[in-house]
Amino acid sequence: MANITSTFLRGLTAVVPAVLTIWIVVWLARSAEALLRPIFLFLLPEQFYLPGLGLLLAVVAIYVVGVLVNSFLVGRLWDSVQRIFEELPLVKTVYNALSDFFDFFSRRPSDGAFVVSVDLFDNDTRLIGFVTDATPTVLAEPGAEEQVAVYLPLSYQIGGMTLLVNRSRLTALDLRVEEAMRLVLTAGIQRRKNSDAGRER
Repeated sequence: MANITSTFLRGLTAVVPAVLTIWIVVWLARSAEALLRPIFLFLLPEQFYLPGLGLLLAVVAIYVVGVLVNSFLVGRLWDSVQRIFEELPLVKTVYNALSDFFDFFSRRPSDGAFVVSVDLFDNDTRLIGFVTDATPTVLAEPGAEEQVAVYLPLSYQIGGMTLLVNRSRLTALDLRVEEAMRLVLTAGIQRRKNSDAGRER
């Protein structure tokens, strides 16, 4: 009975993540298609429309927005729009959280977004964190120039802590941000599963 239960649970862990991932991707694609199809039909006759062109239009539109925001005039205009979002009650909380989250993952390593291990306890225990601000200029306390802002996510939770840590307590890790985040959020289970699969081969 225990073997049957174990086999069933293994099948469940294989099927559910795959099914949910496919469902989410399909839902996002269909939502983008439904939203942008009328725009496509407004620009071009219906006989030119093929399924998937709405999604393609979304990708192109996002890229064009990225190019425009990088330009001086549109960039200044977008800064004004952002300030409006940042001043509206409730809206600013949601907007700033989402904006900071995506900005963190869109940074290049040279911009300061990198993975570190943090020595907080003066022993062999170390935490995995993410440098979010290598030069936190908002600090005015003595010795602030030696501190960096480090985000410590919590496993299996949407949340974490942002700490000000002295640079001497940080060790850079040779991990991509996405890989390290997945490792932390799953408490290392994904890395262990990969190691077990390698040994079975």
